[in-house]
Amino acid sequence: MSAESNPSDDWLSKQWLERLDKSVEESTGLPNALYTDPEFLRFENEQLLPNAWILAGFVHQVPNTGDAIPITVAEKPLILLHDENDEIQVFHNACPHRGAKLVNSPCSAAKALICPNHFWTYGLDGKIQARPHFFGGDQHDIHKPGKGPQGLRLVRSAVWHDLVFINLDGDAGTFEQYIKPMADRLKDYDLNSLQHAGVLEWELNCNWKLVHENFIEPYHVFAVHPGLLEFGPMDKRRASEHKAHCFFNDYQFPNPDSNRGDGLAHFPNLSKTMKNQVLWFHLFPTLSLEVFPNQLAVWELIPISPEKTLERIHVYLIGDAATADEFAEGRQKVFDTWHGLNEEDIGVIERMQQGRHSPGFDGGTLSPFWDSAIQHYAQLMAGTIKSKRAKKNPAKD
Repeated sequence: MSAESNPSDDWLSKQWLERLDKSVEESTGLPNALYTDPEFLRFENEQLLPNAWILAGFVHQVPNTGDAIPITVAEKPLILLHDENDEIQVFHNACPHRGAKLVNSPCSAAKALICPNHFWTYGLDGKIQARPHFFGGDQHDIHKPGKGPQGLRLVRSAVWHDLVFINLDGDAGTFEQYIKPMADRLKDYDLNSLQHAGVLEWELNCNWKLVHENFIEPYHVFAVHPGLLEFGPMDKRRASEHKAHCFFNDYQFPNPDSNRGDGLAHFPNLSKTMKNQVLWFHLFPTLSLEVFPNQLAVWELIPISPEKTLERIHVYLIGDAATADEFAEGRQKVFDTWHGLNEEDIGVIERMQQGRHSPGFDGGTLSPFWDSAIQHYAQLMAGTIKSKRAKKNPAKD
């Protein structure tokens, strides 16, 4: 069965869809196949992710003009590039001639991109500059506009602070519409004061969606992260909220935690409330991030297979706290804390993945207080599947 031609009815049964739209306590989460079926991952990579704004990379990966790196998003080979106008661009990583991958490893201060196959040459703007021996031996082609291939295929992209987003098929709404629900809630934070401090990486034996679902669900904290209860007890936490594609939450912590970088610089001009506040956001389908008074953490998830995911947590600190030697001890505590917390999450998330093979589970029973976000996440995914199916099979819908 081709995910491109016919999103399977088997993924979403009529009974499951009827249950999904009931009250939270009568509703459920996503069915097992959406975490285990290779065809569904193919559907995600071919239709779900290309149709949305998704996290692709980071400006700090290409800090200078001529810097370029190969990236893979939704199984598509791409180039993340810093051009001569000091802008970040994303191109498809394939030469229009014979499809050879152009950028195979990070490069710095490049003046052009040269295909290794026949030395076709492209400028940092993606436009073709030369095609050696194109008309025969020593008969070189210097490209004229409107004649032949026009260069590398540009991917629709947008930059928000250090984060680079793409919309592969070009059909999503505006980037401003996508980012606004989160950006509005962060307007009092000087995000320009952040510097990338480093990244943590794991390979997880789970589907990528379980990581995001775990992130938007605070119910597990008392069981999985008991060490956090002094920092943020359960009676200070609340159920996650959601509106359209944006999930969000916050809580007040009564006491500073030295392991969260106590002593490191805070965002400037924080209000009294913000000095003791944690906020997190998920923008469906791929962005999850968490904001503390002195740091930002961004989750980057790369599906390897339906049941294996590469997870990276990018940590940002304020100003010199990100890199200066004098803050090394406090910075290490921040990384150690994130590492320890994520290790606690991984053990549970991987067990949830294992449970997705059980016929005794297929979506679960939801808490009426905590799990509205899990229901909404499932509704967004179901809505995408039904929308794609309707476009492919209009007569059936």
